[in-house]
Amino acid sequence: MIRSSRTRRWFSFLGSFAVYLVPLVGPHAVWLLGESLFRELLAATGRESAWIAADVALGLVAQTAAGLVLMWSLGGSWGRLLVVPASIPLVSVALSSAYLVAIPSRFLIERDTAPQRRDWAEECLAPAVSLMAVRTPVRQTANGVREWWVQGRDGRPALLRVPTCDVIDAQLPQPTQLAGGRVDFLIGLQFAIPGGAAVVERLDTSTSGRSWWLLSEPGAPLAPITAPDHYEGAPILSNNGDAVAWLQQVAGSGPPVLERVLVRSLQPGAALGDVVIELAPFGAASYTLLASDTSAHEVALWRNDGPLVVGFGGDRRPASLSTGLIRSQASTYQRYGDGWLAWDAYKEDGAYELAWSLAAGSGQHRLTKGRSITSAAIDPTGNLIAVSATTTLSIGNAPDVVFVVRARDGTDVFRAYLPRYSRSPVVFFEGGLFAYSDD
Repeated sequence: MIRSSRTRRWFSFLGSFAVYLVPLVGPHAVWLLGESLFRELLAATGRESAWIAADVALGLVAQTAAGLVLMWSLGGSWGRLLVVPASIPLVSVALSSAYLVAIPSRFLIERDTAPQRRDWAEECLAPAVSLMAVRTPVRQTANGVREWWVQGRDGRPALLRVPTCDVIDAQLPQPTQLAGGRVDFLIGLQFAIPGGAAVVERLDTSTSGRSWWLLSEPGAPLAPITAPDHYEGAPILSNNGDAVAWLQQVAGSGPPVLERVLVRSLQPGAALGDVVIELAPFGAASYTLLASDTSAHEVALWRNDGPLVVGFGGDRRPASLSTGLIRSQASTYQRYGDGWLAWDAYKEDGAYELAWSLAAGSGQHRLTKGRSITSAAIDPTGNLIAVSATTTLSIGNAPDVVFVVRARDGTDVFRAYLPRYSRSPVVFFEGGLFAYSDD
């Protein structure tokens, strides 16, 4: 062993830099500690300065500890030297946990300190089913809904009716399992309206062919929906269930490709017939169908980054939305009367937020960092807003949360914490009833 204290210090100092060669083992890749710190200090990682300082401090503490261990190992018996290689796996695990989990959790996840408020009376309970996330018309009904689609543990859809919580199984064809574990087709709900009618998509796995079907009620047989030429995406049902609407490319246009909306009656001989709404006057853009209202003779779309309402005659109608810094998309926007509710679809950094403008009041709500919004809803009176939020990260232990706030001031009136990854939809029913899935 090394007798000279000065020599041991030099060996220990130089050897301590080996800590930067310790691998950090993540779920998808492996990095060296030194490599990671180098990128943080010299590259634009977007991390706040306090986070970078914590990572650098971790490296310096680890280096100091490594130097002290080397000093101790080099000053005793040969058996002490065995401590160094034996400790490498433990050091790797400790540094990986600190650098990849503990420190990021400190800066990416905020602790939710709001207390639970689950004092609302339970009206009914539907066991062994969970609410489904199904697309519905963008405008929420003024009277609320009496039913919502749910699924059992086997994944089959059923219709939940309130206030009795009756569950009615949907009579959909069931796939057959083939050799190798595949199935001959996949089937699922794509769009639903109040009353229980829904558009069903069937995908034949052997050909990748898609077909569309109308399920008028859970026990009814599926009726085929004939697709037009050059259609884009799935059709949506009109609010009354008497028609379907498609996005359709204008043949021969482009680049850029122009689009139109085709509204087609589901009732043979109906006076509505086929309605074609040209979108060319609004420019080439990315369009998503949100709703088709055959009573108001209008369709609602999401155009690029905002709503667009067009009459069957091609006239543009009011569709107010002023969300400020809220980054909403077609799936994170709802209409209620002349008001709206919108929330962040995705944020690279910072906390997710939602905003609303309703007759009862306008406001904005910030979630704690580390959660995104799974679902949101407006109650039939327009006075309450429900939100379901889940973790955005694979680290930490932030539970899911469902809460309800008053539209006039954003104050909590209900809050329930759920297991991680519950991702429960939230639904307001008529008669002042509120539903969510509680695992």
